[in-house]
Amino acid sequence: MKKRVLAVLAICALTFSRAGAEDIRSLFINMPDTIMPTLTRSERLDFLDYMDSGMKARVRNKLGGESVMTAFSENSLTVMTSQSGRIEMALFPCKNGSNLICIIRTVTARYDDSRLSFFTEGWQPVPTEQLMELPGIDDYLTKEALKNDSIDDFRKRSILRFQSIVSVDGALEFRYTSIDDLGQDADKYRDWFKPTPLRYTWNGKTFKR
Repeated sequence: MKKRVLAVLAICALTFSRAGAEDIRSLFINMPDTIMPTLTRSERLDFLDYMDSGMKARVRNKLGGESVMTAFSENSLTVMTSQSGRIEMALFPCKNGSNLICIIRTVTARYDDSRLSFFTEGWQPVPTEQLMELPGIDDYLTKEALKNDSIDDFRKRSILRFQSIVSVDGALEFRYTSIDDLGQDADKYRDWFKPTPLRYTWNGKTFKR
C-alpha cells in the first residue's frame, strides 16, 4: 500500500510539473536583459503583438538600429538583432516536465559563427558540457578523408574555426562554415566534408549525435 501511495504521489508531482512548464511567450518576455542586451522587455512585448496581428515584427533597438523577429512558433523563435547578428531561442522538453532553454547567438561576417548557451526555466545557466559533447573538426570529415595520408597536415592547417548552429525539429544541427578560409586549397578539401549537417537529437536529458 505504501509503495502504491508513493507511486501516485510521483505521478501527481510529474503531472503538476508538466502543467507548470512555462511557454515560450512568457519565457521570452521575462528573460533577463543580458540575454538580448539591445532589446528591452517592452520591445519584446512589441514583437509578440506584431506577430499576433500578422504584421512585420520590427522594433527600434537600444543602438538605434532595427531588429526583426523573423520566426515564431510554440517552441522556437528567431530575432535578427542587427544586419549581422541573430539570436534563436528554442525549448527542449525535459523528462521532469520542465523545459531546457537553448539560446543560439550567431554573428555573420565572412562566415556564420554560432555560440550555444543553455538555461533552466528560471534562467539559471546550464553548462553545455553537461548536455552534449561539441563537435570537433574530425566529426565533419568523411571516413575516406580521415584515412587520407594528408589528414595530419590538414588538421594542422584547419583547426575548427566557425560553425553555424540551428534548432530543427527537436534537434540541433551543426555546419562547418569556414572551409573557404583555407584559401586556394579550399576546393581541394571540400569533398572531405560530410554533405549533411551534424545532427544532435535531444532525448529529454542530453543531446546525442
